[in-house]
Amino acid sequence: MKTLTWEQAAEWTNSVGLSATVDRSVQEYPSKDGKRERVCRINKSIYFPNEDPALRLTLPLPQLPYQVAYLANALLPYSESAEFQPCLLWMTDWGILSEVSERVAKSLAECFRSARGERNLLIDTPAHLFGETEAADAQTLLTIAIVFGWDCYVIPEHGKYYALTSHDEYLEVVSNSTAIHQRFQGELERWHAAERV
Repeated sequence: MKTLTWEQAAEWTNSVGLSATVDRSVQEYPSKDGKRERVCRINKSIYFPNEDPALRLTLPLPQLPYQVAYLANALLPYSESAEFQPCLLWMTDWGILSEVSERVAKSLAECFRSARGERNLLIDTPAHLFGETEAADAQTLLTIAIVFGWDCYVIPEHGKYYALTSHDEYLEVVSNSTAIHQRFQGELERWHAAERV
């Protein structure tokens, strides 16, 4: 796993055929305990150039917690007939839900990242590039994002689709071709995926 800054993630995303822009500003404020707290305001945009709304699927979050790992697996770039492809998991928003759940989510994410040698803060390196042998790691981090309502993009290196998990309790899969869209329709049918125009 390699982590990327906001700007590096946008550059990588653009290199695989999507369009990504990031406008980021960081401000520091004194916190109640006398330390300084950093607040990052980010405007971002990630999409296919000439994106076709008819190639967008929207699905609700699973009802049962154990199903989240299965859904995360379905969103990643591999299948029974194809090996895992490198992909980027780009966390773009977190801290929206309660302080209690956010404390757990941040702890899990920090443990995951530090176990893989990452010492930077998530706010500084929010994107995670996974190689061909790191499918389980990608599935683990995506599961954390879905469970705790973090906005996270899944962007495969092949650039044929992207997925977004949203804090608004839904997921989207956007394809760049009818063939990929139809494949996801079949794969995500049990998750009640619907076209959203």
